[in-house]
Amino acid sequence: MYRTRKVRILNGAHTSLVPYALLSGLDTVKDCMDDEKMREHIRRCVFDEIIPTLDLPHEELTAYANDVFTRFSNPYIKHYLSSIALNSVSKFKVRVLPSILEYHTRFGTLPPALILSFAKLIALYRTDMTNDDPAIVSFMKTASVEEILAKTEYWGVDLSFLQSEVTKYVDSQA
Repeated sequence: MYRTRKVRILNGAHTSLVPYALLSGLDTVKDCMDDEKMREHIRRCVFDEIIPTLDLPHEELTAYANDVFTRFSNPYIKHYLSSIALNSVSKFKVRVLPSILEYHTRFGTLPPALILSFAKLIALYRTDMTNDDPAIVSFMKTASVEEILAKTEYWGVDLSFLQSEVTKYVDSQA
């Protein structure tokens, strides 16, 4: 459970944040924490949508998340978003997708901030800012949202049921 906590909260926060932040012109995790819109986005991802999917005491999870946010805000750590963005598709599958699926299972609805993050991941791959396997980059750049979500080789499952929600955000300025 502690490994899951770290992967979902610390790594999941990074992976949820990076595409949106890069598309917004930010460079470092600290820049994101200083940006009101990005800080609120990552707060919603972690506290409203990731933590409710984990089976550890709530107080312990929020304390850990607060420590992560303190680390993200550290002015002496230059954690570049472009470095975190390396191989984002495989990272998203392991770090964020389980929270989306568990949230859907537990609450019967989709987590809006994490769905926005998924859409921003797709939007990022349509730019030249990605660093991933050339076959993945090529596919993601030209495929429709429907084709991307149905790509079980990437996600381990057919995610077509997310299409209407993800599509709302792919080209949005949200």
